[in-house]
Amino acid sequence: MYKLASKISAISLFACFVGTVSAEEPNVPTEAPYIVLSDNLDEPNGYGFCLDTYGPGQSELMQTHSCKPKTKAGTPKNDPGHDVRFAYDPETKKVSSYAFDNQCMQVLTAVGKSEFALLECSDHPHQKFIYNQEDNTLRLDKDQNYCVVVDSITQEAGPWVKRPLQLAECSEIESSRKQWSVISM
Repeated sequence: MYKLASKISAISLFACFVGTVSAEEPNVPTEAPYIVLSDNLDEPNGYGFCLDTYGPGQSELMQTHSCKPKTKAGTPKNDPGHDVRFAYDPETKKVSSYAFDNQCMQVLTAVGKSEFALLECSDHPHQKFIYNQEDNTLRLDKDQNYCVVVDSITQEAGPWVKRPLQLAECSEIESSRKQWSVISM
């Protein structure tokens, strides 16, 4: 009986330890400001997944993409190397583009589907988000049960990788897909 109890205790201790091992944090080369998924997941360079515009340069759609290396000094703000740079303003509750003036993240919703767009900043309620520093989630201000999350599947994007952005019920998504680090200038 003692041997069985010892084995069960050892297994329980191992399971507890494995369950608390922290995920790998990304080693982000991007110049601030940026918003990066707190878990590197499977980004092959270890750079992490940053908020990004879809395709090179300015686009109306958004996704996450491998965070990019710093651009050379003097590079124009609207250079494609800056399209992963976003700032969060807790006063306005907006996520805005560093590279493209007066452009903010907005969730577009339809039955069973959500997309994120980079649109002219406005008072639209789908442009307002709460960054919850207690659980590192980015929540829709209008309904804080919903979080900005990444898809579970990584896709190739040239020499990089990407994951689509989604709006989902926070309670239904594992932490690795919904926790963000907001890095300011």
